[in-house]
Amino acid sequence: MSNDLYKSLKDIGINEELAHRVDKSLSPEHIATKADLLVMQEAILQTQMKAEKRFYELSSKIDGVNSNLKIEIAAISRQFWITFGGLITTILCVFGVNWYFH
Repeated sequence: MSNDLYKSLKDIGINEELAHRVDKSLSPEHIATKADLLVMQEAILQTQMKAEKRFYELSSKIDGVNSNLKIEIAAISRQFWITFGGLITTILCVFGVNWYFH
């Protein structure tokens, strides 16, 4: 068994038994059979399932961040209008007082 291929398969998350079978089926001395194709297909499906699981986890985290971001934007917008209204009110009061005393 070549340690490089076996180690690479283990690193991407394929279980030991399947990694050993894949490594054995890709050996140059080995004659390929239908079973070897099934082994390769199983390895591909395992990797694909893990990738899809990670994708859905990431997608749900992004959705959570997106909803929190919308809440923050709404709060900032509300605070802007309150501050802007206070500024306009202050300006009008200053002009009103200035107009009254002159």
